Amino acid sequence: MSSSTTLPDFDFVVPQITQETANLPLLSAVLEGFVDGILVLSEAGTCVHSNQKGRALCRDLSNDGSSTSLPTCLQTMSKHLLESRELYPEIPLVLTQELTSQSGYQIRIRVQWLDFPATSGSYLLVSLENKTRSAHSSALLEAVQYNLTPRERAVWVLRRANRSYEDIAKELYITVNTVKRHLKSIYAKRREVTEAVAN
Repeated sequence: MSSSTTLPDFDFVVPQITQETANLPLLSAVLEGFVDGILVLSEAGTCVHSNQKGRALCRDLSNDGSSTSLPTCLQTMSKHLLESRELYPEIPLVLTQELTSQSGYQIRIRVQWLDFPATSGSYLLVSLENKTRSAHSSALLEAVQYNLTPRERAVWVLRRANRSYEDIAKELYITVNTVKRHLKSIYAKRREVTEAVAN
């Protein structure tokens, strides 16, 4: 990076509803509809827009639980993306990192450039995916698809969240052997469904 380039301090503040954002109801509705948290940041370090899920995940990632500023991890990733544009202007980089939030959720953070042809400036698009909730939703859908029993569903939800056999046994008050037996049954049901779809 050249020595003449100065990076912003990234004093991000989560935006309030302003006249500018109030005039964009379609954009607001689209961003609120995303399953992931979404933040749009200017190069100067101000948050242009954020959806409700994005603000909630920012609070959960923040060390102090602040609802008015972005977590340090997002500030750092944004600074690195700005630096990368100076070093690699022709390469559209996407920075990705996975963190554990204060609530214990696994959060995947992606920061990338968002260029609007109609405007002179560029923006950063930050997406925050709650991987823990995504895995939970997938496990519940698979439980229906594989016709799992209520106990198998409980075991499967925890297993899809990467919980160990021992953790599952403790949480459900069953033995590790019972966990293994349920998982064997689940895998057999999965195989049946997969083979039926293949034929």
